[in-house]
Amino acid sequence: MAKNDNVLGVIKIGIGASGDGIMGASLTDFTDIELNSVNFAGAESNEETIPTESEDSYLTIGTAANPTTITFRLFGVTGTAAVLLLGGEFSGSEYKAPESVPDNYLSIRLTSRTIGGFYHEIEMPYARISARHEGSITKSGLLAVEVTATANTPVSALAVKGAPYTIRKVAV
Repeated sequence: MAKNDNVLGVIKIGIGASGDGIMGASLTDFTDIELNSVNFAGAESNEETIPTESEDSYLTIGTAANPTTITFRLFGVTGTAAVLLLGGEFSGSEYKAPESVPDNYLSIRLTSRTIGGFYHEIEMPYARISARHEGSITKSGLLAVEVTATANTPVSALAVKGAPYTIRKVAV
């Protein structure tokens, strides 16, 4: 039954303003997700190996960890959704890119396919969103928005810390 207990496929990715140390209440759903583009990478501890003078052995110490990230590619991102992810302006049918890449801190919720009566949600209440237009513009390729969401520890106005991310199994 391992298949039922895993996150399999992505139905939608919701992104929106963060709450006060919690997930945002109003998320914009993105459903045009490029096949095989979603990657979840949990935090990884880095270590440094220090050789010693007196012996051939060495010491290994932990250093800073790489943060948890989710990367994915979205098709058909236009209008206010483009401004949410990329910054800039949208008016009528024209998107204007910002002069510099903005620091966006938003909530993100990835929702998996339903399997065996359950689906999974991966939530990052306070993630740094780095997005850019990327792709080969050809007759068989589409322009996409490539997004990297980096989990940060959410902190409320009352200094209450939350988890950087949560994986939840939900009954249908």
